[in-house]
Amino acid sequence: LESLNSDVSRLNRLNKNLLLLSKIDNEAYFEKESVSVNNYINKHLDFFIEQANSKYITVNTQLSHELTLTANPILTEVLINNLFLNAIRHNVKNGSITITTGTNSLTFSNTGNGISLDEEKLFNRFSKSDPSSLGNGLGLAIIKRITEVNNWQIEYLFNNNSHSFTIKF
Repeated sequence: LESLNSDVSRLNRLNKNLLLLSKIDNEAYFEKESVSVNNYINKHLDFFIEQANSKYITVNTQLSHELTLTANPILTEVLINNLFLNAIRHNVKNGSITITTGTNSLTFSNTGNGISLDEEKLFNRFSKSDPSSLGNGLGLAIIKRITEVNNWQIEYLFNNNSHSFTIKF
């Protein structure tokens, strides 16, 4: 029963993510308003720190610039949540996550296993760096699609065993 429940949960997440991608593709999230990225991160930081603590990951924030966007609040929330959850899921035990705001950018950096990700496949649907991971390979595809519909840019950088994703607004 436990195995069946786990499989059903994965299928539910897969279905929700595919529906989200379909809605984004069909421009269902066209309403935009002012969204404070800093406020959202600060409001939900405790939840993500609790998730990170299960892997003994420290979370550092460097929110030195107030980052306010004109964007769909739901998609902005999905973007930040996916960046945060990816940084936790693809981190190492006793690793770290650093979240930084710039004047027009947001960066999530996390320690990793010492191997750069394949940039050609990185944002493809169902692409996974570790086939045995519990994710469905849609998180970065969703992030990429959100950046595309908002005319934002996303960059990936691997340096000193650290994976960084920067969104430029």
